[in-house]
Amino acid sequence: MLTKTNIGHLSSSYQKLSTLQEQLISGKKIQRPSEDPVVAMQGIRYRTEVREVEQFKKNVNEATGWMDLTDSALNEVTSAMSRVRELTTQAATDTYDATQRKAIQSEVGQLIEHIGTLANTKYNEKVIFNGTKTDQPFVSMEGLKEYLATPGKSVDTVFTDGNPAGKDSEVIRYEVSSGIEVQVNVSPTSVFSAETFTTLKKLYDALGGVSDTGAVDSSNNGAELSGMLKDLDTMLNQTVETRADLGARVNRLELNASRLEDQEIIAKSVMSDNEDIEAEKVIMELKSYETLHRAALSAGARIIQPTLLDFLR
Repeated sequence: MLTKTNIGHLSSSYQKLSTLQEQLISGKKIQRPSEDPVVAMQGIRYRTEVREVEQFKKNVNEATGWMDLTDSALNEVTSAMSRVRELTTQAATDTYDATQRKAIQSEVGQLIEHIGTLANTKYNEKVIFNGTKTDQPFVSMEGLKEYLATPGKSVDTVFTDGNPAGKDSEVIRYEVSSGIEVQVNVSPTSVFSAETFTTLKKLYDALGGVSDTGAVDSSNNGAELSGMLKDLDTMLNQTVETRADLGARVNRLELNASRLEDQEIIAKSVMSDNEDIEAEKVIMELKSYETLHRAALSAGARIIQPTLLDFLR
């Protein structure tokens, strides 16, 4: 009976030492859910929360990249339109003859094509100004060149899907927090509308001395070009308003990103408190059990003395 009791206690002591050693090696309080089901269940919940926050942070980074590139493209559009306005103001001077305006027309044509190129800007192989059809270009560059070169051509030729008005309702949203979604794209027609290209085409034709009917009109003067400045100002204002709306959403994303950083720190801290050991405490406990285990071995050696049967074996 003494032997059996002593061996049972020694076995329990070995088990306790093994548990403490596993905790020190892994850094975790439990190795199997059966050791503490409550800690295991809470750990699953906390880990799920941490993974959600990490995914939200990835979504924020993706959305921020998309919107930053959009703002950069709109900035280039603004610069191009400002240059068009500058050239129009210059050409509106009555001292300019047809040859000089023809030279300005050539530069304006390049600027219009550049604006068309910006309408096809891609982020991570996704077209950012074509609504939900991110795999297709918004503007057909061949169609745009044909539109500029052919008098009376329909403006629908410029767009790959014809009239782009339906794109306004196509919204792309990213979930940046639980139940919170932010629109990352902008309305294409707020910048690259049919009216925009119609105005630019009218200006282009006027600089080349071509009337609305396609006939060559050598009587074009500065007054007609000056009258187009108002339309150009309207285009510029729409672009600026679009950038302002985009900037407001970017600011919201930045605030959300800051909140996610704090949320991640808190979630990981709570998860660590639930799962991780206090190394100093476990080391002290291990040392204490080692001392007790040695004492138990020493006491057991005194209690379980060799008998005559041990010598007969």
